Amino acid sequence: MLIKDITILNREMQPVDHVNVLVENGRFAYVGREELPVYSGTVVDGANKLMMPGFYNTHCHVPMTLIRGFGEGLSLNDWLTKKMFPFEREMNGEDCYYGALLGVMELAAGGCVSISDMYFNILDVARALDEAGMKANICHGLSSSDPGQRPESLKGWKDTLALLEQSKTGNGRIKVDVGLHAEYTSTEPLVRAAAGLARDHGLALHTHISETRKEHEECRQRHGGLTPVRYFKACGVFENPVLGAHCVWLDEGDREIMAESRATISHCISANLKLASGIPPVAGYMEQGINVVIATDGAAGNNNLNVMEEIHMAALAAKGAFLNPAALPPEQVLKMATVNGAKAQRREDCGVIEAGFKADFVILDMDKPHLTPIHNVAANLVYSAQASDVYMTVIDGNTVYKDGQFPTIDCERVKYECVKRVNRICGRLNGR
Repeated sequence: MLIKDITILNREMQPVDHVNVLVENGRFAYVGREELPVYSGTVVDGANKLMMPGFYNTHCHVPMTLIRGFGEGLSLNDWLTKKMFPFEREMNGEDCYYGALLGVMELAAGGCVSISDMYFNILDVARALDEAGMKANICHGLSSSDPGQRPESLKGWKDTLALLEQSKTGNGRIKVDVGLHAEYTSTEPLVRAAAGLARDHGLALHTHISETRKEHEECRQRHGGLTPVRYFKACGVFENPVLGAHCVWLDEGDREIMAESRATISHCISANLKLASGIPPVAGYMEQGINVVIATDGAAGNNNLNVMEEIHMAALAAKGAFLNPAALPPEQVLKMATVNGAKAQRREDCGVIEAGFKADFVILDMDKPHLTPIHNVAANLVYSAQASDVYMTVIDGNTVYKDGQFPTIDCERVKYECVKRVNRICGRLNGR
């Protein structure tokens, strides 16, 4: 694939005009201004378009597309116990498979190239994502309320090991993390075992941390004053690379632990606002040296998988909540959604448009009224651009979305299957 005479964003999120980009064998073979020889493959005209690294959605529950809009106006606890958990108990592997494919359609159309996903039936989720061409770090959110239960007996534990074995012979798009749902849905033996599982296999650990004030304070009551971060540290969790979702209520000591351990915080601003969890001081986290990344959370709590909306909201919330118009400048928030996300997923050869890196990118159509004029490219992207401006999404050099079409997905079949499965589950929940 050759993209001719296009504006790109470099690793500092600064625009570079009149660039030719050659993609071969899934990587950027050339990025520069030299004229290339006659090319016989696919050629994309870069006029009035912008090419940038693809987005990383670093905390997602992608099959929850099936539960979009099902539990509205509830606290996080009631939302989980009264709506989410009952629905999820009815979901089988094929439900998760089709829900994941539905999510990929939304993600790819919005320029997303990779997700960090926590759910169950992860073998089916991985199959869907891999078939669709999406990159993903996948984990099962391990949970248990029985301190006597052997962690190795959990289905999620077994599925994690099975997926890890599968990934060893895969194409590299699918990676495996150890998932731990949260402090409040686990026992100390399970937390310690999950930390050990990650350590033994050299994996990252993905978990929810201090999403709500209630969660944060009740943990302190259960564990002799320890916050979720301090409790996890005592259990060995931070001996591994950690991806902590939300992290709204961290205190100064928590932040120091996360900075020292080089943990990553996944910022889910829309879900945090919708569920009234709060607004974390992410600009301050970054000043302390913590890697902060962008995420949508699941479509049941957001209610979409639009990373561009999260970028926009994150920038505005950081300014408005902390009365600082200079917080999270456009270039910084774009890095959070791209190169910082690749770092969080330990994809060292991804996240920037440079020769030798994986060819994961998005092309936007900039010839739109709401993107005219362009005084500042990064500002236009963060504050003005829409997911509908995405013209093309490419992963490992393969086109997964272009101008309204999804080459890797039978869209009508996916929508049909999802509606059919939701009707079945809702019927059971309603006693029909």
